[in-house]
Amino acid sequence: MRLGIDFGTTRTRVAAAMKGKYPMIEFEHESGYHQNWYPSLIAVRENQVRFGLDALAVQYDAHWEMCRSVKRHLSQGHPDTIMGIGEIKLSLLEWLTRFLATLREDLPRRSNLEINPAESLQVMIGVPTNANSNQRFLTLEAFRRAGFEVLGMLNEPSAAGIEYAYRHRPPEAVGGREYLVVYDLGGGTFDVSVIRIRGQHHEVVASEGISRLGGDDFDELLMHSALAQPALPRSLQKRFSVAASGIVVAPLTSSFRPRLLHLCREAKESINPNTRKITVDFGQVSPEADAVLVPISQFYDKCEPLISRTIQLTESVLRSVHRDSGPDLKTLACVYLVGGSCDLPILARTLREHFGKRVQRSPYPSAATAVGLAATADQDSGYTLEERFSRFFGVWRESDDGSKIAFDPIFARETALPHPGQPPLVVTRRYRPAHNLGHFRFLECSNLRNSQLEPGGDIISWEEIFFPFHPALQEETRLDLVPVMRWPEAGDIWVEEVYQCDAQGIIQVTISNQTGGYAKTYRIR
Repeated sequence: MRLGIDFGTTRTRVAAAMKGKYPMIEFEHESGYHQNWYPSLIAVRENQVRFGLDALAVQYDAHWEMCRSVKRHLSQGHPDTIMGIGEIKLSLLEWLTRFLATLREDLPRRSNLEINPAESLQVMIGVPTNANSNQRFLTLEAFRRAGFEVLGMLNEPSAAGIEYAYRHRPPEAVGGREYLVVYDLGGGTFDVSVIRIRGQHHEVVASEGISRLGGDDFDELLMHSALAQPALPRSLQKRFSVAASGIVVAPLTSSFRPRLLHLCREAKESINPNTRKITVDFGQVSPEADAVLVPISQFYDKCEPLISRTIQLTESVLRSVHRDSGPDLKTLACVYLVGGSCDLPILARTLREHFGKRVQRSPYPSAATAVGLAATADQDSGYTLEERFSRFFGVWRESDDGSKIAFDPIFARETALPHPGQPPLVVTRRYRPAHNLGHFRFLECSNLRNSQLEPGGDIISWEEIFFPFHPALQEETRLDLVPVMRWPEAGDIWVEEVYQCDAQGIIQVTISNQTGGYAKTYRIR
């Protein structure tokens, strides 16, 4: 069985590849209710842990501590990062593996997917466009450890582009409007990609994103508005310190805050174009409380700065492509809205004010990525995709005999990634060092400035690694404690760095002292 799995910030969705059709998989809640999503949720009570549907069943029980939006932790973590939930501390990789293992168990047990529990599940999985190598590795490794056979990994808006072609365009339709802008606003991230569609071949020509902007942030804004309402019961007012601006000053308790945010998420999802006031029922989390009403205009005013950021980024990506003889608004097929947060009425309205009638929302915005992933997993679908780096990846180098630091971009932004099954991208650096020890500091950035020697825009620091240029340091286990010093004999040796990037965007480097005859391979995270 081949599946597409969109591991979401708040909800995980699964689509199956079935004879050219890609239906969403439904899960059965303990109440008998069916839903086409699986909760990305962890619940902890003392030494007990629940995941997914079992965690959802206790979300309003004050004895359980809830962890929502675990996906947001991946962008800043690595496999050894320890995350505590309640009294239990596990590595981030272990938490994610156990969540996905429960999903793997629930697919034959609590969904409408008719499979044998022992049947192999081959999956195509999605990640945000801006996911770094570490996040991609964590996601890939957790799926594998959970018992899935991973076919490949796609950026989420790229998968949504496949869904658009499957749903709206015949394979032979190329015409003058062959460019698609995928506007993907999910629970935790915002991504935008410009995709060139030629028949069934899709080429991602530009991508950008904001790693921490999504539905969770809109939930937070609604919570602030609800807590600032004059009708908030005095018994609840004592539990919070709310500024006049409506911002919660005092932290909510770890057990109460997730439940309150969940209420606000449900209230937000009930908004329709005719809504004038949003009802947030605090009675579901506190017997002392009642419902409060938030004027829709007040909530929308708070949302406007976030929506503006997504529009500015979308316009920036379009401008960057247009400079290279890419699309303008007259040549676009559409600006395609996907992601669960695109159901917010103010969003489509504001986008149409900027991009006109070209704005089109997917009929099923929350399911678009999963359907696109399933279509890509289907070996008979005929769709092919050419992905690209969404950022520059490189390393700091010393120059001018150590008097300056310059950025060396190893993989440039917009470099095409290899297709699954193809050899990895390879970049080599060869030089004579100046020190006893190599201290490599890696980072990624959204643009370059000052003659491309300085990273700019959105910058994310990656792992630092150490490699012994001096042969006497080969057996040293704590190279991070060894002083980096000038070494007179360093100029007599050759050092080579060989970088490889696979189809999933995971990068590793092999550094070798070619004169001394030793090397070491690092997965960069």
